[in-house]
Amino acid sequence: MSEKERDRLKAKEQRKNPGGALNNAWAQAHTGAPSSGCLVNIGSIVIIVAIILLVRACSN
Repeated sequence: MSEKERDRLKAKEQRKNPGGALNNAWAQAHTGAPSSGCLVNIGSIVIIVAIILLVRACSN
């Protein structure tokens, strides 16, 4: 399967299941797989910021 085909299938799945992008980013973070798109990078940054804010809120 070519990378273009794989990206097309990922996009199709994410349209059906918007939470799939978060799951994909989470799986890549756990496996150490390199991210392949801008959306995944933004999702990773959002997750990190959310964790930091959660820790700060709970520590007060």
